[in-house]
Amino acid sequence: MPQSTFISSVPEPSMESPTTISRQQNATVSDGGWARRIVAGYLVVQAASTLIWWGMLILFPASIRWFWPERWPVESLWVFGLADGGLIVAGSALAALLVMRQSAWASIAVWSVAATVWYPTLVCVAVSAWTGEAWVGSSLMISMAGLSLAMATIHGRDGQPATIRTTCMLPRRAIVCTLAQTAIFWSTFLWVLPMGLLEWQLTMGVTRFQHPLQEPVAIGGFLVASVLGLWSGISMSVGGEATPLPTATASKLVVEGPYRLVRNPMAVAGIGQGIAVGWYLGSWFVIAYAFTGAVVWHLLVRPVEERDLKLRFGEDYLRYQNEVALWVPRWPGAHLASRTTLMRLSSPSETSVDAVERFKP
Repeated sequence: MPQSTFISSVPEPSMESPTTISRQQNATVSDGGWARRIVAGYLVVQAASTLIWWGMLILFPASIRWFWPERWPVESLWVFGLADGGLIVAGSALAALLVMRQSAWASIAVWSVAATVWYPTLVCVAVSAWTGEAWVGSSLMISMAGLSLAMATIHGRDGQPATIRTTCMLPRRAIVCTLAQTAIFWSTFLWVLPMGLLEWQLTMGVTRFQHPLQEPVAIGGFLVASVLGLWSGISMSVGGEATPLPTATASKLVVEGPYRLVRNPMAVAGIGQGIAVGWYLGSWFVIAYAFTGAVVWHLLVRPVEERDLKLRFGEDYLRYQNEVALWVPRWPGAHLASRTTLMRLSSPSETSVDAVERFKP
């Protein structure tokens, strides 16, 4: 992937108006072509997958019970067919075409598809929550809805797609956005998907494991990991004046709060939450899912994030990377970053301006 994909611009000190500076802070130097192909490619896959799924239901009617409550009439599922075909299949294909042609309507089309997918998703989740069944179908739907929303944020609203986009918000707004993102992520990855995996596990005849104090231990672990996750998100919102999302990330190097202990506290928290949920449910499938997420994040996501941070913050990030551990806190001991070092790194003049100047195209 070209390095220019990950270079985000930060404004130079100037006497310009706050409005001009705000626009500069939200600008992104990006390989828009690469991001555009990601969005269009996903939309094509989404259209094809939805069409194939409906074909499977028609050719193999028995598969419907994987996706719809057993006590509900099968006919009630078919009413989604026209909407899925016209809005998701045709809509995704049309949006992909508009994105590749760089049409002025592309952003509206991509965001409309994302909003459209969320409607049947919420219906499916409500059905599963009401009946306690069809969690596999809800898991598939919420995965598609989440990816559609991710593609919409990558494409953006200004016609300049970017996989990483810096921003600058007031801390209050950043906190609200972060909490909203957290609610979506936790609902998806810590409720719906685990319930789908548990349902799949039981269908395959694998029973739950049980042991004494299982529930209180799991709940305690979940609460600890959740506090770490919220602490990390709020630290990013206040210190970075942005959100944890790559498409609305901070233009400052955040080394405050839990970022003094480990470089990726949100990943640590998420993995811990996933394991705790699996332990509570007594599901080895969910625990394996949490560990798989850790491996995927470590091998695929982490290198991209670190490359971006090195390009934007240069020696400041390299120093932070050397001082603060990736997964396990280095404390107590001399390897833990000193307060003086981290306070200096958190200075906007040294991270968000000087470092980027060294890497400006």
